[in-house]
Amino acid sequence: MQRTTMWLAGMVMAAMPALGFAQAKEVTTTQSIRIKGSAEEVWTYVGDFGGLAKWFPSAESSRLVLKSRSEEGAIRELLRRNGTRVTEKLTEYDPTNMRITYTYADGAVMASDYFATIQVTDVGNGETEVVWSGRFTRLAYWQDPPPAGQDDDSLRTFFTNAYKAGLGALKAAVEAP
Repeated sequence: MQRTTMWLAGMVMAAMPALGFAQAKEVTTTQSIRIKGSAEEVWTYVGDFGGLAKWFPSAESSRLVLKSRSEEGAIRELLRRNGTRVTEKLTEYDPTNMRITYTYADGAVMASDYFATIQVTDVGNGETEVVWSGRFTRLAYWQDPPPAGQDDDSLRTFFTNAYKAGLGALKAAVEAP
Protein backbone atom coordinates (compact mmCIF):
# COMPACT_ATOMS: atom_id res chain seq x y z
CA MET A 1 0.00 0.00 0.00
CA GLN A 2 2.77 2.44 0.93
CA ARG A 3 4.60 1.62 -2.29
CA THR A 4 1.45 2.37 -4.34
CA THR A 5 0.95 5.67 -2.51
CA MET A 6 4.56 6.69 -3.19
CA TRP A 7 4.22 5.77 -6.87
CA LEU A 8 0.97 7.77 -7.17
CA ALA A 9 2.52 10.79 -5.44
CA GLY A 10 5.49 10.62 -7.82
CA MET A 11 3.20 10.52 -10.85
CA VAL A 12 1.22 13.56 -9.62
CA MET A 13 4.42 15.52 -9.00
CA ALA A 14 5.75 14.61 -12.45
CA ALA A 15 2.51 15.77 -14.07
CA MET A 16 2.33 19.12 -12.24
CA PRO A 17 4.14 21.17 -14.92
CA ALA A 18 1.78 19.81 -17.56
CA LEU A 19 -1.16 20.75 -15.36
CA GLY A 20 -0.03 24.37 -15.22
CA PHE A 21 1.71 24.34 -11.84
CA ALA A 22 5.09 25.37 -13.24
CA GLN A 23 6.81 28.42 -11.81
CA ALA A 24 6.55 31.50 -14.02
CA LYS A 25 9.76 33.00 -15.30
CA GLU A 26 11.02 36.29 -13.95
CA VAL A 27 10.25 39.27 -16.16
CA THR A 28 12.43 42.39 -16.22
CA THR A 29 12.42 45.87 -17.69
CA THR A 30 14.81 48.80 -17.45
CA GLN A 31 14.30 52.38 -18.54
CA SER A 32 16.66 55.34 -18.27
CA ILE A 33 16.70 59.06 -18.93
CA ARG A 34 19.19 61.94 -18.84
CA ILE A 35 18.11 65.00 -16.89
CA LYS A 36 19.66 68.48 -16.94
CA GLY A 37 20.32 69.07 -13.28
CA SER A 38 22.52 67.88 -10.48
CA ALA A 39 22.22 64.39 -9.07
CA GLU A 40 21.55 65.95 -5.68
CA GLU A 41 18.58 67.87 -7.07
CA VAL A 42 17.16 64.77 -8.79
CA TRP A 43 17.69 62.78 -5.58
CA THR A 44 15.44 65.20 -3.66
CA TYR A 45 12.57 63.79 -5.75
CA VAL A 46 13.58 60.13 -6.02
CA GLY A 47 14.82 59.83 -2.43
CA ASP A 48 11.53 61.15 -1.01
CA PHE A 49 9.78 57.76 -0.85
CA GLY A 50 6.54 59.23 0.50
CA GLY A 51 6.53 62.05 -2.07
CA LEU A 52 6.02 59.99 -5.23
CA ALA A 53 2.82 61.87 -6.15
CA LYS A 54 4.87 65.07 -6.53
CA TRP A 55 6.23 63.77 -9.84
CA PHE A 56 4.78 60.37 -10.83
CA PRO A 57 1.84 60.93 -13.22
CA SER A 58 -0.36 57.97 -12.26
CA ALA A 59 -0.15 58.75 -8.53
CA GLU A 60 -3.09 60.73 -7.17
CA SER A 61 -1.52 60.80 -3.72
CA SER A 62 1.23 59.10 -1.73
CA ARG A 63 2.22 59.21 1.92
CA LEU A 64 4.29 57.29 4.40
CA VAL A 65 2.15 55.12 6.67
CA LEU A 66 5.00 53.38 8.50
CA LYS A 67 8.01 55.41 9.63
CA SER A 68 8.16 59.16 9.30
CA ARG A 69 10.98 59.47 6.77
CA SER A 70 12.59 57.63 3.88
CA GLU A 71 14.48 54.72 5.42
CA GLU A 72 14.57 50.97 4.98
CA GLY A 73 11.31 49.45 6.18
CA ALA A 74 9.24 52.57 5.44
CA ILE A 75 5.85 51.84 3.87
CA ARG A 76 4.04 54.22 1.55
CA GLU A 77 0.41 54.14 0.58
CA LEU A 78 -0.15 55.03 -3.03
CA LEU A 79 -3.55 56.01 -4.41
CA ARG A 80 -3.49 55.68 -8.17
CA ARG A 81 -5.48 57.96 -10.48
CA ASN A 82 -7.57 54.93 -11.51
CA GLY A 83 -8.82 54.67 -7.91
CA THR A 84 -6.80 51.61 -6.88
CA ARG A 85 -4.66 51.65 -3.77
CA VAL A 86 -1.38 49.85 -3.06
CA THR A 87 1.20 49.87 -0.30
CA GLU A 88 4.89 49.58 -1.10
CA LYS A 89 7.79 48.82 1.22
CA LEU A 90 11.19 50.48 0.93
CA THR A 91 13.69 47.60 1.10
CA GLU A 92 16.84 49.59 0.32
CA TYR A 93 17.49 53.27 0.93
CA ASP A 94 21.02 54.33 0.02
CA PRO A 95 21.40 58.14 -0.07
CA THR A 96 25.18 57.89 -0.51
CA ASN A 97 24.80 55.98 -3.80
CA MET A 98 21.42 57.61 -4.54
CA ARG A 99 19.52 54.33 -4.91
CA ILE A 100 16.21 53.01 -3.63
CA THR A 101 14.63 49.59 -3.98
CA TYR A 102 11.02 48.85 -3.07
CA THR A 103 8.46 46.07 -3.33
CA TYR A 104 4.71 45.65 -3.14
CA ALA A 105 3.38 45.08 0.37
CA ASP A 106 -0.40 44.96 -0.15
CA GLY A 107 -3.31 46.24 -2.20
CA ALA A 108 -4.12 46.23 -5.91
CA VAL A 109 -0.77 44.88 -7.01
CA MET A 110 0.06 44.40 -10.67
CA ALA A 111 2.67 41.63 -10.28
CA SER A 112 4.05 39.00 -7.94
CA ASP A 113 7.57 39.05 -6.50
CA TYR A 114 7.91 42.68 -7.61
CA PHE A 115 11.12 44.55 -6.85
CA ALA A 116 11.97 47.91 -8.43
CA THR A 117 15.15 49.95 -8.14
CA ILE A 118 15.71 53.59 -9.04
CA GLN A 119 19.33 54.68 -9.37
CA VAL A 120 20.45 58.32 -9.70
CA THR A 121 23.94 58.93 -11.15
CA ASP A 122 25.87 62.13 -11.88
CA VAL A 123 27.20 61.81 -15.45
CA GLY A 124 28.98 65.18 -15.57
CA ASN A 125 28.36 68.40 -17.46
CA GLY A 126 25.39 69.21 -15.23
CA GLU A 127 23.50 66.06 -16.24
CA THR A 128 22.14 63.16 -14.26
CA GLU A 129 21.12 59.71 -15.44
CA VAL A 130 18.21 57.99 -13.75
CA VAL A 131 17.71 54.26 -14.28
CA TRP A 132 14.47 52.58 -13.17
CA SER A 133 14.50 48.81 -13.33
CA GLY A 134 12.05 46.18 -12.19
CA ARG A 135 11.88 42.42 -11.87
CA PHE A 136 8.66 40.53 -11.26
CA THR A 137 6.48 37.57 -12.16
CA ARG A 138 2.91 37.57 -13.35
CA LEU A 139 0.13 37.25 -10.80
CA ALA A 140 -1.39 34.13 -12.37
CA TYR A 141 1.95 32.32 -12.34
CA TRP A 142 0.28 28.92 -11.94
CA GLN A 143 -1.79 29.26 -15.13
CA ASP A 144 -0.33 28.52 -18.52
CA PRO A 145 -1.54 30.20 -20.58
CA PRO A 146 -2.38 33.04 -18.17
CA PRO A 147 -5.63 35.03 -18.36
CA ALA A 148 -5.84 37.62 -21.14
CA GLY A 149 -3.77 40.71 -20.39
CA GLN A 150 -1.83 38.98 -17.60
CA ASP A 151 0.86 37.36 -19.74
CA ASP A 152 4.56 38.21 -19.40
CA ASP A 153 4.64 40.55 -22.42
CA SER A 154 1.60 42.54 -21.21
CA LEU A 155 3.14 42.89 -17.76
CA ARG A 156 6.51 43.98 -19.17
CA THR A 157 4.75 46.52 -21.42
CA PHE A 158 2.75 47.88 -18.47
CA PHE A 159 5.83 48.49 -16.30
CA THR A 160 7.95 49.72 -19.22
CA ASN A 161 5.31 52.35 -20.02
CA ALA A 162 4.89 53.29 -16.34
CA TYR A 163 8.64 53.74 -15.89
CA LYS A 164 8.93 55.76 -19.13
CA ALA A 165 6.07 58.05 -18.10
CA GLY A 166 7.49 58.42 -14.59
CA LEU A 167 10.98 59.27 -15.82
CA GLY A 168 9.59 61.76 -18.33
CA ALA A 169 7.59 63.45 -15.58
CA LEU A 170 10.62 63.47 -13.26
CA LYS A 171 12.68 65.15 -16.00
CA ALA A 172 9.95 67.78 -16.48
CA ALA A 173 9.76 68.43 -12.72
CA VAL A 174 13.52 68.84 -12.31
CA GLU A 175 14.04 70.90 -15.47
CA ALA A 176 11.04 73.20 -14.87
CA PRO A 177 12.07 76.87 -14.66
